[in-house]
Amino acid sequence: MNYIEKPNFPKGRVVAAAVSAEAKDVCAALESAKIAVVPVDPCSNLPDGIASHADLQLLHLGGNRIITSSCSKECADMLNAFGFETEEAENGLSQNYPYDCIINVGIIGNKIIMNPKTADRKLIEYIDEHNMEIIGVNQGYSKCSALAVCDDAIITADAGIAKAVESHGIEVLLIKEGGIYLKGYDSGFIGGCGGMVEEKILGTSGDLKSLKRNDYENIKDFLRNRNIYAENLGGKTLCDVGGILPLCEE
Repeated sequence: MNYIEKPNFPKGRVVAAAVSAEAKDVCAALESAKIAVVPVDPCSNLPDGIASHADLQLLHLGGNRIITSSCSKECADMLNAFGFETEEAENGLSQNYPYDCIINVGIIGNKIIMNPKTADRKLIEYIDEHNMEIIGVNQGYSKCSALAVCDDAIITADAGIAKAVESHGIEVLLIKEGGIYLKGYDSGFIGGCGGMVEEKILGTSGDLKSLKRNDYENIKDFLRNRNIYAENLGGKTLCDVGGILPLCEE
């Protein structure tokens, strides 16, 4: 077992991933594929629909380093059992924006999509220490809003993120908003609907066909052009479960 060096982008078959403990179908599908699940428990400081979202409570920095915020002791202990060094964010999570998304950023190689005004100080220190290139956006839910499929391509419904990342040499597929289930909200975010479970396999938390008209075909073509295959790990409806965070690979 090896730690995934570049966050979000395994080079082999994923053998451990973090995902919401409430995403039962996804957890079961991962386990049936012999991928160990680190379940992320609900945080009482967050609203019901997003309380257990992995992309709000955990940020994999690459290798065995993870920043956590308000994750349960059980989750942290399991990460430590896998050999991860976990560092708690300076602030815990709370119900109101932007204090619910202080580590919700998208890392793509040495670039990081984020709203610098909402990021936790521990994260800012890491960015400075590693001389990362910040792609500044207004969206605090940067990780939620963008599904990275490789280190130079993302899918998003956020026009502001699309414009910002394109100016940094990242290709974007801009889809329509809506068509994603998230309990208690009008719609979820595409970034919370999956993650790479192998170098060329995108695991999704539901059927991409449930997206708005033409988006499924556009995503299929966008992935196919990169030799990436999408595998449904959920049900018939695409759901925002807070992402599938790959951590370890063969």
